Amino acid sequence: MKKAFVLIPFALTLMMLFPAGTSARPAEPCDTVYLYNSWRNMFAMDPDVYLPGPKLVSVTADTPYKVYIDIWNGNIFGGNKYINSCVAATLGDSIWLINAEYLKRNFSGDVKHLSGFAPLFFNEKCAYFMYVGYGDNLNVVEQLFGSIDDINYNERFDYYYIDFEHLQVHKVTPAVLSGLLENYHDLKMRYEGMKDYKKQYIIEDFFFRFIDCATQDVMHPYILDLMN
Repeated sequence: MKKAFVLIPFALTLMMLFPAGTSARPAEPCDTVYLYNSWRNMFAMDPDVYLPGPKLVSVTADTPYKVYIDIWNGNIFGGNKYINSCVAATLGDSIWLINAEYLKRNFSGDVKHLSGFAPLFFNEKCAYFMYVGYGDNLNVVEQLFGSIDDINYNERFDYYYIDFEHLQVHKVTPAVLSGLLENYHDLKMRYEGMKDYKKQYIIEDFFFRFIDCATQDVMHPYILDLMN
């Protein structure tokens, strides 16, 4: 993939599949789930296993950014043990999801609270995902009186950067973003000089600028070189 970070079309597609309030409800548009056991196969678009739904596999959503995949029959490919062992999955041929169990086995950092599968974006050098579970990032009133149907999760998700060089996952906060921009001094100074540098829309803007810089940076390593 080349700079394959098209956020808005993905978000619209995801919300069509998993509108608010779809907890424990299969996503009907998903016909086939493809499972990948390595990043090399992911880049080659060569799945290790495919599972046609809904007869063999179910896809349910806690939120649009936290998805569960289950094999109905435990005798097929070892059932959910196989699901938990894979690196990533695609719904159909377009929506990529990273496996939280894979991240927790292989990376440190901001991973302990993750579960299920989260929307993934990646190219040859960079990868990140978006995540929020039901109950995450809610204020006191929402925790006491809200319901999943009342919450706009498009305003609540966080970005997580996958650092393959140090085998860490970083939730993209102002401090983390400043660290990511360390090799791009001008961009770092511009970000830290912003009045609203802690606001999510500013973090998002400069995080995407970091992704562009790292992708074009000849010194930034390739994912496959680090994962071999």
